Amino acid sequence: MGGLIERHRQKQAITEAMRVVGEANKYLSDQAPWKMKDDRERMGTVLHVALQAVSDCNTLLTPFLPHSAQKVHELLGGTGVHAPMPSIVQVDDLDGGPSYPILTGDYSTGARWASAPIEAGRQLAPPKPVFRKLDPSIVDEELARLDPAAST
Repeated sequence: MGGLIERHRQKQAITEAMRVVGEANKYLSDQAPWKMKDDRERMGTVLHVALQAVSDCNTLLTPFLPHSAQKVHELLGGTGVHAPMPSIVQVDDLDGGPSYPILTGDYSTGARWASAPIEAGRQLAPPKPVFRKLDPSIVDEELARLDPAAST
């Protein structure tokens, strides 16, 4: 993913991130820890692997969802800033053309392209939703707003 982002292939990068998210979801569904009441040790292992996958997926999605990534970081027991928030800055064209906005930020601290181990026994905050479900009418309004044929 990092290579795709470096080459400005954001659509391919998010597609790859979502593929990994799908694999993590499949693992949890296949393992079905909610059915392991008689094998609590195995249940704990599966849940630990799932939490590690959530943490790793959070790292992959941070460039695309920085605010949500911060919330997930905190829910997983992380402290401080997970990744600095990006900002839009106006820059001068080096060839003398008009200035233009770029998306940038201070990326010398915060999230890294590496797995951050979730230690066994880490205390987690009570779960709460990171996203809220949108009313279908909002989706319809946004699709209509984005459809150039709808405005003619």
